Amino acid sequence: MVRKLFPVLIAAGVLAASSSAFAARKYGMAGCGLGSIVMGKRGSQLSAATTNSTAYSQIFGITSGTSNCKPDKVTTAMIEQEQFLTANLLVIEKEMSQGGGETVAALGETFGCEGASKDIAVQVLSDNHDAIFANPGVEKIRDAATEALQGNSETAKGCNRLVM
Repeated sequence: MVRKLFPVLIAAGVLAASSSAFAARKYGMAGCGLGSIVMGKRGSQLSAATTNSTAYSQIFGITSGTSNCKPDKVTTAMIEQEQFLTANLLVIEKEMSQGGGETVAALGETFGCEGASKDIAVQVLSDNHDAIFANPGVEKIRDAATEALQGNSETAKGCNRLVM
């Protein structure tokens, strides 16, 4: 049984580590499941993986959304923002440098900006273009955009998915 689950555990660990959102997760490289609750994020991941594989703990956790297997709101928001940036990075950079556009407005929506806050978010993001794109990488761009929006009193109140 452990032999069959080992490749799944390895793949889950690699996928989990591939995003900056990994830092917000409640489990370590062994993945979610009973082992993540017993051993924690910093405990022995070998023991956590062994515990996860017993009694199909990890499979049950994934299918039921229990045992730390359901992403929390922060992790979900970060992943959605990073995926949106990855898919639209060139257009977003161009629109921000030009003062706004539909894709920048849609980016604002991924940060939870709606109504008047969305219009202000477009302006804040455009005004901070150079700082947002100062460092390469989607994670750094997302973090810089989040900081810019948190630094504006209107968007800090009106955008409800500004997470780091």
